[in-house]
Amino acid sequence: MSDLSINPQELLEFRTKMMTDVCSNVIPERFPLYDGISYEYMLKYAGDDLLVDQYSMTEEKLLEIFEKSTEISRGDVFSGMYARNANALMLQRSKNQVMSSNGMFQHPEVRFMEVEDYDDFIANAYDWLVEVYQPRVNASYDADGAMRALFFLAATLAANEQNAIFTNAARKHREKYGLFDAPPGTSGSINVPFDRLADTLRSFTQINMDLRRCPDKVLAALDAYMPISIFRARLAKPNVLGGNAIMTHMGTFLSQKHFEKFYWPTFNELVHISAEAGIPTTIFCEENWDRLIDNLADLPQGSRMWIEYGTPQMYKDKIGKKFVLGGFYPIVLLRNGTKEQVVDKAKEIVDALAPGGNYFFRFDKSALNSSDINPENYHALYDYLEANAKYDNAGQQVSSTPKEDTITKGLADKYPKLQSKYLVDFEDFKKVYPPAAESAEPLMKAQFNKFMMQAFAQLTP
Repeated sequence: MSDLSINPQELLEFRTKMMTDVCSNVIPERFPLYDGISYEYMLKYAGDDLLVDQYSMTEEKLLEIFEKSTEISRGDVFSGMYARNANALMLQRSKNQVMSSNGMFQHPEVRFMEVEDYDDFIANAYDWLVEVYQPRVNASYDADGAMRALFFLAATLAANEQNAIFTNAARKHREKYGLFDAPPGTSGSINVPFDRLADTLRSFTQINMDLRRCPDKVLAALDAYMPISIFRARLAKPNVLGGNAIMTHMGTFLSQKHFEKFYWPTFNELVHISAEAGIPTTIFCEENWDRLIDNLADLPQGSRMWIEYGTPQMYKDKIGKKFVLGGFYPIVLLRNGTKEQVVDKAKEIVDALAPGGNYFFRFDKSALNSSDINPENYHALYDYLEANAKYDNAGQQVSSTPKEDTITKGLADKYPKLQSKYLVDFEDFKKVYPPAAESAEPLMKAQFNKFMMQAFAQLTP
């Protein structure tokens, strides 16, 4: 953990300025450091039982776990906040996220959409996902209306409870240690249509067959899903410190021909659509994107690339002026390597990516088990990073190209606005439940939209 002799508010101000610079095409005083420890790692490091404790987590317990993690963590950004909700998944009887005997959730190779479903999906992707997919993936929803509503409500309450626990505990922990977090409401996530279609709808095996036996239906399905992704892309408030996260998956498993035909078009458009709305993207490039780097180069300036594997120097040379780069560091080295190997790898990556700005330090993935990290190696790594993260030319611009000149405008106009019977408009609602007085209408509308959007987000598959 950073030097606590510094006032937490001063640390927060420094870290916020540093992150603002990095995200704004400016060389910061030093590059930001992310930790590589997940919630699951923190819980296990604290000596708790993941299998048991995730069913009964409290804010007080979570704060104890976070506090224990400070023995390891040294980053500027509090990580480890993504945790699957065991209670909600239990109430849903999820078939997509299955708990193993050690408490970890796994995503099995499954499919919940058949070839004969393509036409209905294409006709209205959102309604099909709610009415057909949800009962298939969550067995509790495969019931009559009242019983389905009961379990949906129970799962929603479980999700809201855990979200509140994590949000409150994380806020208190960040305040105590001056850790950075994006402003509330400025961060979201969007699915690449092909990833969504392949991951849990058709499955890895079936989608590869579909590319050959019914390519036109696949393309139509991707277009049908785009209004959902565009809708989600615009939920985040525009802010340079926030943004939409995109977790890529299937791109690197496709041939170049199939990548450019099926994966790239909607992925590329989503990033530009988000950027046009003033919302940058942080893209996790899963696996090795070396052969696809020329495609990435077409994305808007200021996009942030968290890259799992690849050749750092090539990325710096080809796209390092345009994008903020991070990743590449193999977290497995912290378990298996010597201190010298740990530091040498950091030097190799930092020397390649840090010069000229547009860099944040991040691992290729997060540690899940307490055995994944040797704490002495972790601290040796961060000792090196903290000593070598400063810039002599802070305040200079990284690129002279205006961001606006790199954004393709109007791509969202290709697609219809999201339409669904489940996306209820207040103007229609007030016809069946009129305001008692004219002065109440704006208040009713604000609250209606607030709670209906929360419900819509929970309903969204």
